[in-house]
Amino acid sequence: MKLITPEQMRRIDREAIERIGIPGVVLMENAAFQVSMKAAEILGKNGGRRVLVAAGAGNNGGDAFAVARHLLSMGYSVSLYMLSPPESLKGDAAINANILKNMGFSMELLDVGNLDKFAESCFEADLVIDGLFGTGLNRDIGGIALEAVCIINRYSRCTLSIDIPSGVDGLTGRICGGSVRADYTVTFFLPKLGMVQYPGAACLGELTVADIGIPYALADELETCELADADMVSEILPPRPEDSHKGTFGRVLMIAGSYAMPGAAVLCAQAAYRTGSGLVRLAVPREIVPILAARATEAVYVPMESLEGHIVCTDSAALKELLDNSDAVLIGPGLSLNHDTRKLVSQVIDLCRKPLVLDADALNAIALDTDVLSRLKCEAAITPHPAEMARLIGTDTDSVQSDRIGTAKAFAEEYGITVVLKGAGTVIAGPDGTVCINPTGNSGMATAGSGDVLAGMTVSLLGQDVAPFEAAVAAVYIHGLAGDRAAAEKGTCSMTASDISERIGEELKAIGGY
Repeated sequence: MKLITPEQMRRIDREAIERIGIPGVVLMENAAFQVSMKAAEILGKNGGRRVLVAAGAGNNGGDAFAVARHLLSMGYSVSLYMLSPPESLKGDAAINANILKNMGFSMELLDVGNLDKFAESCFEADLVIDGLFGTGLNRDIGGIALEAVCIINRYSRCTLSIDIPSGVDGLTGRICGGSVRADYTVTFFLPKLGMVQYPGAACLGELTVADIGIPYALADELETCELADADMVSEILPPRPEDSHKGTFGRVLMIAGSYAMPGAAVLCAQAAYRTGSGLVRLAVPREIVPILAARATEAVYVPMESLEGHIVCTDSAALKELLDNSDAVLIGPGLSLNHDTRKLVSQVIDLCRKPLVLDADALNAIALDTDVLSRLKCEAAITPHPAEMARLIGTDTDSVQSDRIGTAKAFAEEYGITVVLKGAGTVIAGPDGTVCINPTGNSGMATAGSGDVLAGMTVSLLGQDVAPFEAAVAAVYIHGLAGDRAAAEKGTCSMTASDISERIGEELKAIGGY
């Protein structure tokens, strides 16, 4: 599904009104009807009849006025509080407010004198409908508006937001001083970028994307992000012919692990096999092979010369042969960071001609000299978490998190690689400017080894001849689904990276039919 910016939505609205000829008030009526239907559905579940509507001054408020009218006509008991006096309203919002006035419906203007009454009304309502601010908000709210948001959050037993929870920036997901924490949100036409970016994404509750009569062809030529879904991933997953052998499904080389972190190599290998790899070779320090062989029994081992428990590689010819005899390569998980690691990563970048995944300590090594990426002679994907991304671009984590899409997109385009910026709402950015946001996963996946599982899944798909961007999209989506299944069974507090890996197969079977 496409994701659009608030500005793109405004442009589409104008196109629908001016070029297609759909009056704005008709679009507002359609939006209000969709919200009203959702409200009736919610009230049908909780058996309630009392509704409080909070209306702002703009088009979001106009939607709220029309919603109040629809619910009144359905027989619900409706009270309405507004941020601005009726005479200050303009356009379609004023039209809908006047209709209510002409019906004899009483609307209250929110001020310091009736905040207690507003709080009492919120407490008594079976459903509070939030129509204070829309997707275009990008300034911090304060005063009466912020008071209203806080009251809704404190006293409402169930909240439905129109278009977006008031206080969430529709572009970035930033909380603008404060935000309604909705149980349900109905947005229109297509979801907005801020709805899948945190912290705002956590405020939406259950999201419904409603058709309000705008032709979807109006979004065809826009440069948009995509929201990953099962249909998209199903199309990415490669076929598995019956007349296959292990070479058909890819020979993956993993340069990983150290004496201090042997488990990273195990997790990568197990995840790759569970994602469909035919053969996984683990290039690891010689002394940890016996440790790993007891855990990752299916892997083929390439004992590497080592020093103090980490890989030392001085034989470029032998390394090149290893790389050339693989269909895809992963380097980084558990390597440790030292001079030898930096040299090894540089060698791999210079010699590798097969699709390459750079993760963990490989990224920490590259962060000391990102120009090494300009020497890549193969397709590549990097899988940084926010702190690793910050080191790569020489900034702090807060700066990365404040513009995750822009950060990943810029780095991907600069170096001609796929960037997987991990975290809630993982961002996958391709070298051609394509961006996809992942909706799956949960807080329980913030655990040691989870990234190793993802790296193993990604390189597995690369080895099965899936392009880096598509491989990353599919791996991240299925990784999140497996994490969601693990959380459902184990709980977010107790789940481990191994729990995620063990559930990859169930999700692949559900999506790909394997």
